[in-house]
Parts: sequence; structure tokens; C-alpha cells
Amino acid sequence: AKSCVRRANTRPCGGAGAGVRPRLGWGLAEREKQRVGNRNRNRNRCWAEREEKKGTSTSTENEGGRGGTSEERQAGGGGSFDPSLRTKAPRRKAESTDAIATALTRRFGLAGGLAWVGVLAFGVVSEQVKTRLEVASEKQNTVEIKDAKVVTTASGLSYQDIKVGGGQYPKRGDLVVVQYTASFNGELYEDTKSKSRGGIAFVFESRPLPSGITPGFEEALSTMKTGGKRVVQVPPSLGFGSETTFIESKLKQETVQIPENSKLTYEIELSRVSIPPS
Repeated sequence: AKSCVRRANTRPCGGAGAGVRPRLGWGLAEREKQRVGNRNRNRNRCWAEREEKKGTSTSTENEGGRGGTSEERQAGGGGSFDPSLRTKAPRRKAESTDAIATALTRRFGLAGGLAWVGVLAFGVVSEQVKTRLEVASEKQNTVEIKDAKVVTTASGLSYQDIKVGGGQYPKRGDLVVVQYTASFNGELYEDTKSKSRGGIAFVFESRPLPSGITPGFEEALSTMKTGGKRVVQVPPSLGFGSETTFIESKLKQETVQIPENSKLTYEIELSRVSIPPS
């Protein structure tokens, strides 16, 4: 009778669960599974927060291939740990404005980079020496002239040299530095030396012309060498023309009105000719 009762309790008749013995400890196994899942989710969250603090994030391409962001994978990943979240922070690369120095440093180490620095330093020093030699040569070859003859060009421009320079002629696109005085009908209206010892600088044969500079001024400058000085008479056709012109005079600190068809007189000194900065 006891055997029949035992079989009746453990093997119920009919139903989907007929003949199945209840599993002991099911609650403990389920809790253990939840604990492991929570631990993995916390680990994923910690890795994500650490990467955010480092300023890195998973790329959009990786997110699309793995089905969403790291938070979505943590929430819907079934509690499994995702090793792909262990993204390494990008290594910082040494940046250099000199590609040659960078290549030499990578190939030969610090010695290669220092060797290239030495080459650059030698180039800078040699350029400075060359510049000083050119300046010395210009000063040495500059000659003052007394009672020079007046030269008149085909355009009607006339000039008389006071000093013949020993440097180079200005070319189109060169940066020129000049000192000059300007007057019309015997009235002085500009003198660059009164306000600046260095003079004014402009790109030769560039347009528009700087204020106060006329086509006749440039024509006279084109046949001068660095260090030269001359007096130039500019006809109206190469000056401001047949219209009244207003010039901001640095000498008088006011606007000067130059009448139409005025003949201009310049005293020009070419101080420097160089390649303009890029």
C-alpha cells in the first residue's frame, strides 16, 4: 500500500507533467544565474564609463555591425560579458611640421632628427651670412653722383640720379621698401621719413597701387638699384591725371587736395628689394 501511495505521488496520471519529478534547488540556480548576469552587466558598464572618461567611444561602424550602442548591448545582451567593449585608447602620435624630421626620427631615432635640425640651422645661418654680404656689397658699390644729367624717357618721365645703388633691380612681384618725398606745383605734401624711419613697403607692379604711388613713380623705380636715390618729374599723364585727387597725407595729418593736371615731383630712395613672404 505504501508503495502504491509513493508511486501515485511521484507519477501523477495524465497531463503534460505526468511522471516528472520536481527539481530540487531550482530557486538557488536561478538566483545564481541572475547574480552572474548582474555582475557581467556591471562590468560592461564600468568599461563603458572608463572609455568615456578617456574620451573614446565605439565607432559608428562598429556600432552598426554589432547591433546598436554599448548601452543597448548591455541592456539587451542577456547579461553576457562583451569583450569588444575593451577598446584601447588611441596612441598619441608625435606631430611635426617637418615631414623629413619625422621620417628621420622614426628611421634613425633621435640622432636622425637632431642631424636634420643641424642641417636646417646651417641653412638659416648661411642665409643670414649671405644677406649680410649682399647688404655690405650694396653699400660698397653705391656711388654718389654730383651734377648728373637729366634723363627723359619716351613716356615723358624725367629723372636725375643723386645716388646710384649697388644692389639689384626690382622685378614684378618683389617686395620693395622705399623712402620718398612728394610735392605738386612746388608744395610738399608727403614725406615718409617724418613718420617712419623704415619707409613704406609694397609689392612692385601690383594693383591697386598704394595711396600716393603713381604709375610714374613705379616707372622711375624700375630702373633703380637697391641703395639708389633720384629726383623724378612725373607728368600728369603718369600722375593723377585730369581729375582732382584727394590724398591722406601722413606729413600734414590731413586730406590734401591735388588739382587736376598737376605735375608731381618725387625724391625716391630705394632701401630694399626682397622676395615677398608667402
